Amino acid sequence: MTRLEAGDVARWSAARLYLVISGLTLLVLSAIGFSLDASFPTSPEAVRNTEPAYILGLLETNGWHNLAGVLSAALALGFALRPEWAITGALFKGALYVIVTASIALAGGETFLLASNDADQVVHASLAVGGLATGAATASRRSRNVGAGVNRSTVPRR
Repeated sequence: MTRLEAGDVARWSAARLYLVISGLTLLVLSAIGFSLDASFPTSPEAVRNTEPAYILGLLETNGWHNLAGVLSAALALGFALRPEWAITGALFKGALYVIVTASIALAGGETFLLASNDADQVVHASLAVGGLATGAATASRRSRNVGAGVNRSTVPRR
């Protein structure tokens, strides 16, 4: 086990923390969702005609929605593996959730075979804002540090 060095803290940027926290949260919610509803409806009518399950009594879900959560979690955790990937990952995930939120708002979740409600849309919008905000904030901080001649990624490790 290694000791936490001063340079290690800089490696845990806001973007990277967003990716880890959102990834782990989505994994937990998806696991709960699969335990409640693992159905994979094959048409929008089937989504509308199936009694939905609710994660924590609030978030509407089905198998497709849970699978999307697992894939999103894998994407986030994959980008979080390397500090230098965090900004790209957070901005990508934020942009992805802007598209998800807008698509579901305009066409309805059942169009994409997802059971989704307004509470889900709050989660989707929060993931969009969180990704874009932490990615931009981390990029801004990095550009200020580079402009000042500070490169935290090359801090020597013992």
